[in-house]
Amino acid sequence: MKNTFYVCSDQNLEIKRFHICSWEFKTALSLLEFGCEIDSASVNAIPGDNLNLSLYIPLLDKDSKVIDLYKQLSDSENSRFIFNDSINGSDFLDNGTNKAGVVHKFQDREPLCILPIKPPLLSENKIEIHVDLKLYKSHDYGNINVYFRFCINLKDLYISTRKPGINKSTIIYDIKINEKRNIPADQLNEFRLKNFCIIHSCFCFNILPSSYDMTFPDESLKNVRTLEYPSFNHYLGGIIDIPKDELMVVFNKKSTGFTFFSIYTQERIGPAQFAAAVLINIVCGILLFIPSYRKTFKPEISLTAIWNKLPIEIYISFLIVIITVGCFFWPNLIAYTKRVVFDKFKRHGVK
Repeated sequence: MKNTFYVCSDQNLEIKRFHICSWEFKTALSLLEFGCEIDSASVNAIPGDNLNLSLYIPLLDKDSKVIDLYKQLSDSENSRFIFNDSINGSDFLDNGTNKAGVVHKFQDREPLCILPIKPPLLSENKIEIHVDLKLYKSHDYGNINVYFRFCINLKDLYISTRKPGINKSTIIYDIKINEKRNIPADQLNEFRLKNFCIIHSCFCFNILPSSYDMTFPDESLKNVRTLEYPSFNHYLGGIIDIPKDELMVVFNKKSTGFTFFSIYTQERIGPAQFAAAVLINIVCGILLFIPSYRKTFKPEISLTAIWNKLPIEIYISFLIVIITVGCFFWPNLIAYTKRVVFDKFKRHGVK
């Protein structure tokens, strides 16, 4: 299943907090963030200086791009916002160059050591995450948890199930973490040998267009709020283009049974629906007119021959039909063109 994720490690890691954040926009573009806070005791029990974790993500493909978010979280302003706590100070593990790790000292929660991940290894439906613990262990941060976070840029894919309609669209979220009963039958033998990470609590954030209404909330719902554009734009502005005043954040949290299910709908009664009604009326009118018009000729002429004898009003109606259909597809065509051009410039290093 595309929305079932598995977190495994051969180092018996205990994840104190697991974060998953999905970004979905009106266009065919989405982003997935994953964050792991690893308990300090399990980190110190790791032999050697490398933390290893495997994350199975069915949505992955060869075009997926994994981006480490250490640079963003090493900024105290971003971490203050993401972890929802003031920061009293920060210690950099590499004497101030800010590339190998940072310990943020929060006001109301325990300090947290944020570390970068090494270039991840991608294979079919799986990401291999490796974190260098050498500086962490050399500074004797034995009682401080380790945190890392990354995101995956997905094209033409959604973590949710979308059901578009003429007058109503529906978005369904059914996210599962380490749900063993959903393991594909052809992968049972592979997963039988895996060690699933122990997760103490899971934070699930769904960010979607605010034009949708929540019609079926998950029982773990904590709050729904408008996206804080300035803060999020500072956090991810260099990775995605965040639209202003168009998104909302839905926050769910669980400490067991990590399944998150919710439904959102958008009622659409506006110019598009009226245009569709006009279009249907015009087409039906033409289809009813042509057979009766053919019979006015003696003898009755064929369908192919009648095109040269149709009144000018019928051609005007055809033109209206073409324009109306174009109005339906033009916004999507423009959005797709902009995305293609943006990706092309980005690949060539043009900002």
